[in-house]
Amino acid sequence: MPVDLSRALRHPVLVACLLVVAVQAVVLGMAVRGDGTPHRVPVTIAAPAMVAGSLADLADKMPGEPFDATPTDDDAAARRSVEDGTAVAALVVDLRGTTDQVYLFSARDADLNAAVLDRLRAVEQTYDRTVEVQHLGPAGGDRSGRLANVVLLCSLVGFATVLVISLVRGPVAQTFGRGLLRVAILAGTSLAAALLVAFLPVVDLGDAPLRLTALAFATSFVAGVLTLACESLAGLAGLAVAAASFFVLATPLLTHSSRYLLPRPWPRVAAWTPTGAAQDAAASVLWFDSHHVLRPVLVISAWGITAVLVLLFARSAREEATPVRMAHWRVRVVGAVVPLVALMVVTIVVLPSDAAKARALPSRASETECTRAKVPTSVADLNAFSATTDGSPAFQGADVGADVLLQDGRRLWVFGDTLRSADFDGPEFVRNSMLVETGSCVAVVLPHDHGALIPDRYDDVGYWPMSIGRIERPGYDLVAVASQRVESTGSGTFAFENLGPAVAVFVVQRGETPQLIAQQDLGRDSDDKSRPMWGAAMAVDDQGWLYLYGTSNPEQEGVFGFSLSVARVHPDDVLDQSRWRYWDGGGWARSEGDATQLIPAQGGVSQTLSVFHRGGRWYALSKRDDFLGSDLMFWTAPGPTGPFTPTDPVAEIPSDADSGELRYMPLAHPTLLPRKHTMVVSYSRNRTDFDAVKKDPSLYRPRFLRVPLPD
Repeated sequence: MPVDLSRALRHPVLVACLLVVAVQAVVLGMAVRGDGTPHRVPVTIAAPAMVAGSLADLADKMPGEPFDATPTDDDAAARRSVEDGTAVAALVVDLRGTTDQVYLFSARDADLNAAVLDRLRAVEQTYDRTVEVQHLGPAGGDRSGRLANVVLLCSLVGFATVLVISLVRGPVAQTFGRGLLRVAILAGTSLAAALLVAFLPVVDLGDAPLRLTALAFATSFVAGVLTLACESLAGLAGLAVAAASFFVLATPLLTHSSRYLLPRPWPRVAAWTPTGAAQDAAASVLWFDSHHVLRPVLVISAWGITAVLVLLFARSAREEATPVRMAHWRVRVVGAVVPLVALMVVTIVVLPSDAAKARALPSRASETECTRAKVPTSVADLNAFSATTDGSPAFQGADVGADVLLQDGRRLWVFGDTLRSADFDGPEFVRNSMLVETGSCVAVVLPHDHGALIPDRYDDVGYWPMSIGRIERPGYDLVAVASQRVESTGSGTFAFENLGPAVAVFVVQRGETPQLIAQQDLGRDSDDKSRPMWGAAMAVDDQGWLYLYGTSNPEQEGVFGFSLSVARVHPDDVLDQSRWRYWDGGGWARSEGDATQLIPAQGGVSQTLSVFHRGGRWYALSKRDDFLGSDLMFWTAPGPTGPFTPTDPVAEIPSDADSGELRYMPLAHPTLLPRKHTMVVSYSRNRTDFDAVKKDPSLYRPRFLRVPLPD
């Protein structure tokens, strides 16, 4: 006899059961798509403040979003986060060397620990660093499987108790007293299961049998009372929903997989399910700091209270229980539950059990190769070297040339738009480069891909250095390089737009190659010149404040110079612009818009300049009116916030319209060949005809001079 499908589908119970099976099939499909990749695993990254945030951001942006990283500058706090269960792992970065420490909790899922360690190593390898692993917690290794078995067993006892009662006595208690009897039977079997798992020596989860008993009882009872509530409310459909929900939400338990290794939505949802909360609560009381047990206990309680309220509602809404044919009811129950169990078995079989390996990230490691040169003892030596050296294939010519002296006696130079030779293994032009000078050795610092040392942004926006500063730490220096974001608009010398400032941080261990460790754009992209370009100059005072000077131009006719403003911040917070404060003329304001002008744009400084202090006096060195000016001069002040007073010009560096030579951007070098009452100054050179520069890169190198330092 043919089946009338349309008539069958009008039956609400059958439709509900089919929907439940369909939902579980969708969840199964989601599970099959998983490949064991971790998702949003909580980790802690400890490093100096200006480094930790960038490392955490890099970890969070790895393919697949494996981490939810929290930065800190407290090594002990990072270790505690693993010991108390807040984090799955902690990476403690030691910038004095190239080996860092990873803390893992031994009792956690071994596959999860391996996946997390694999990806932390991938992050470290981008900086040519390695890790050592230390396991915290109880001896005996991975206990997550045993914990999952305990929660699963207790949940199954609760669910199975209700299922057996339903098969023996039917779906609904005929009286309130019989309903209480069902709840009492459920409580008894739950207590028996709890005592069994808590005191059996083979379980061996930790030394907390009484607390484990309470949690095991709550887990079993809540699973059972939820099933009772669903059945009481919706009969067979409710029982099917309860069975499907149990098997789906218990996927991490059934597969012995950490929820962080399962596809979405388990990483976020599992903690709010009865079984997931039971796992978290048990782990907290057995292995971790017990104050973390409150949230999962509240989750379990909320599920239990909700189930009891549903039971009471269903009882009050039902005037009288409708008798059922037991044989027919039992067949329908088995027919609804068995397909769900079968689908879950398939899930267990096909779900990947091994964590996927991490994909390699682009390397940020740097290397150097020494070029021998005469040790300069005078400005003449500097100019002779600049004019006559063939240079390295990686460095033929460049502008800027800001420098800083390291604690080990070496000197770092950063340059802007840099030419390479035609036979160089890499791009012939990059937006930035760095040299390391050690006595007679001058070495180009090259990234792994031989491109710009501060790599271009994803949209080909490059970084043009302006100033450089150093923060000394035991055994290493943190070097901050302020730059401006540059977007090409054509092929000419001036075919670019400045979009805003940025800061990059390098770690330089004593005698080792500088390594880029952090990078941060400041503010949104904008070619508005009236917005200060912070980092046009940088200085550190005797109290340890870092001052970042910003230059801006009102873009008014006849105004060729740039005004000067100043912000300050603790060096460790330089990458977090929300911590900056701006001089408003009377104090330090939070808003960038409150920054006042220390030097006006009319007759003002170049876009990039130098600010430094010596003998209690502060000096700004620049070319007045930028490219169109000729006067090299100082502005002096009693402090970093001014007032700055212009002095008489100390030299003339005009551009030459006839030859097309551009002379621009003078910079001071306070630690280079120091002599009382004088200062070594460099200025950049270029040509309007850039083809001439390509033929003779010596035309595109800094020139040095010594000038008197005003009193």
